[in-house]
Amino acid sequence: RCLEFHCPLHSFERAAVLTARGRLWNSTFLEEYLAVTSVELIVRASVSVTSSIKNLVLKDASTQIPVTIYLDPGVAVAGGVPWWVILLAVLAGILVLALLVFILWKLGFFRRVRYAPPAVPQYHAVKIPREER
Repeated sequence: RCLEFHCPLHSFERAAVLTARGRLWNSTFLEEYLAVTSVELIVRASVSVTSSIKNLVLKDASTQIPVTIYLDPGVAVAGGVPWWVILLAVLAGILVLALLVFILWKLGFFRRVRYAPPAVPQYHAVKIPREER
């Protein structure tokens, strides 16, 4: 992407030096250019002056600078988590879950609440023989 800078040069004697600095973030370098060890950027810059002075002459108004960026191996992202760490984490999770269920069971969390039946009067029926009815 190109950026345009405007800066006023109030007074200068015959020469002026413009310095531009930039950064390439490690994450950008590691995500987009993971398979390479170095990247070469070509920086192009040009200067134009808008002024009321008629005899203003710019020498070297445009320039091109190659910049080489090398990957720092100490900053490189690891390839991933080993499988045994994942297995150990899953087993630890299952153990914690089993411990939690055991504690809840001991505290009576899973017992059913039994309600006492309502007090209904008990009647004892007497069987009357058919002939007597």
